[in-house]
Amino acid sequence: MNNTVTNTKRDWVIGITLLVILVITRSDHFGSSIKLPDASWALFWLSGALTIRWWWTAILMMTAAIVDYVAINHGVSSYCVTAAYPFLIPAYLSLWSMGRWASQSLDIEWRSLLRVIVSVLNGVTLAFIISNYSFYTFSGKFAALTPLQYTQATMQYWPVYLLHTTIYIAIGLLVRFVIRASHSALAQTRA
Repeated sequence: MNNTVTNTKRDWVIGITLLVILVITRSDHFGSSIKLPDASWALFWLSGALTIRWWWTAILMMTAAIVDYVAINHGVSSYCVTAAYPFLIPAYLSLWSMGRWASQSLDIEWRSLLRVIVSVLNGVTLAFIISNYSFYTFSGKFAALTPLQYTQATMQYWPVYLLHTTIYIAIGLLVRFVIRASHSALAQTRA
């Protein structure tokens, strides 16, 4: 089969899968006993790492905004939707770009694993800084807090974002590995 056709089909399968997971998990940042934690950050990283076409990330961004709009119109708090909301675009793009950087070596070996770890750590940290400091600066909700006080108040959430993002990315990469290994085994049995 033509490599371009194969890559296009693969991109569609990955893109649709990422969209479905985004819609399922988007309504709750930290999860609960009946809801999964928000997978958005991991999905933007995975879209950079696993898809070839940049427009899947744009579709993910538009879908996230639509899900937010629908959720707010059905009773979810609109507290986070402020003048800072557009800054989610560079936050998500930082995750995408780190996923794209890691995509150069997604093999099961130590050097590749180190590259993935560094990219996830950098992507989550940069997205956290962009999203939180734009919220601090443009939301109008923190006039009484200094930047240091705000940092101290929000820093407790960074490990949770890192943990959830890392777990989802690990699951995504594990699924990718299993699918690739099964395709490879299938190709060898046919040969």
